[in-house]
Amino acid sequence: MYTFLIWCAWLALRIVALWNDKIRLFVQGRKGVLSRIKEAVAGHDDIIWFHTASMGEFEEARPVIEAVRRRYPERKILLTFFSPSGYEVRKNWSTVDWVFYLPLDTCRNARKFVEIVRPAKAVFTIGEFWFNYLEQLRRHHVDTYIMSVLASKDSPYTKWYGAPYRRALRRVYKCVMVKNGDTEKVLRGFGCRNVAVTGDARIDRVCSVASEDWHDRIVEKWLDGRKAAISGSSGPREDELFLSLAERYPQDKFMFVPHELDEGPIRHIMDSLGDRALLYSHLEYVSSSGAPRDVRDNLLDTLGSYQVLVVDKIGILSRLYRYGWCALIGGGFDNLPHSVMEAVIYGMPVAMGPQYHKNSQFLDLMESGAATPVETVQDIQAWYGKYRGNKELLEGIKELEADYCRDNIGATGRIMSILDA
Repeated sequence: MYTFLIWCAWLALRIVALWNDKIRLFVQGRKGVLSRIKEAVAGHDDIIWFHTASMGEFEEARPVIEAVRRRYPERKILLTFFSPSGYEVRKNWSTVDWVFYLPLDTCRNARKFVEIVRPAKAVFTIGEFWFNYLEQLRRHHVDTYIMSVLASKDSPYTKWYGAPYRRALRRVYKCVMVKNGDTEKVLRGFGCRNVAVTGDARIDRVCSVASEDWHDRIVEKWLDGRKAAISGSSGPREDELFLSLAERYPQDKFMFVPHELDEGPIRHIMDSLGDRALLYSHLEYVSSSGAPRDVRDNLLDTLGSYQVLVVDKIGILSRLYRYGWCALIGGGFDNLPHSVMEAVIYGMPVAMGPQYHKNSQFLDLMESGAATPVETVQDIQAWYGKYRGNKELLEGIKELEADYCRDNIGATGRIMSILDA
């Protein structure tokens, strides 16, 4: 039944790909992928295979992959992605030897993939349960791990339909590396004994990013020494809340960084703001001599007068947060909350929509008052107004979040000690 549903989903995606650019990349990227993988890995043994779903999960795994590369420079590393949002950005990442889309999870594909790659170790991230692959890894006696797992008593793992997840967690993985003690308790409750609390490797990653000497000339010219309120990995609901703030506070700076680069939502933001907003890609084009010099000089000279910047570029959000003083994090209206740590590392108050319960850091920070759930325009206005210009409150948040990051760093080392065993 599982494989039948996979085939049905594949057929549906091929139809949707006719008019959806992202799905088209998803489908086209998998054409002949097994043949390309076979050609690439031919003659290589002792391969370590990492699989992540998309860009967010990649950032979770990245510090571990980099640590593996440093410790084992002679070994080959294969990285696969499920989603174009990860693959298209990281397909040329030089830290690993090969980057590919994960072939469709059918019995045949999974068997051929494992026989071709012959991984010495396989490491999955967060919630990537591809059951045909897991079964083939088990049959071929491959040491298989999953890292950064997060679960609660309401997770799919605990439901009647979660039997395949529970079976995989008990039978396939050499070690299930979880983010916190609550997750460990849930997993041990249904008989999963191979559990270790390792923490969140993303915290190690964001600490590393925050320490980089990184600058964006466009953003700095636009801000002119000020800080912006940032809507990061936002969807349509977050956009509407942030638009209300831009309307109420016309003298403040707002940065929209959508999760998806769909033309419709971006166009809606631009149309709603009129001549108060600029598109990052347009500024990149103009500033890179893509426009006549007089046009370029005029735009760059007046950049600071614009209220809103819409960043239509993937892969730089974690660094852009250094230019913010507060952040609304996306995913809280879709029950797929994005990481707050990229913003938290810079010591700012964070907010998220009402479906935040899968985000353990947001839950932790709510207890200390550094994170706030919002659902309505009234909620976001109250949150923004509370912190705007309040130096004492903002300094308190900065200290709380610095302590939180300090207390939770080190997951990469703990994960590496398990992979080395």
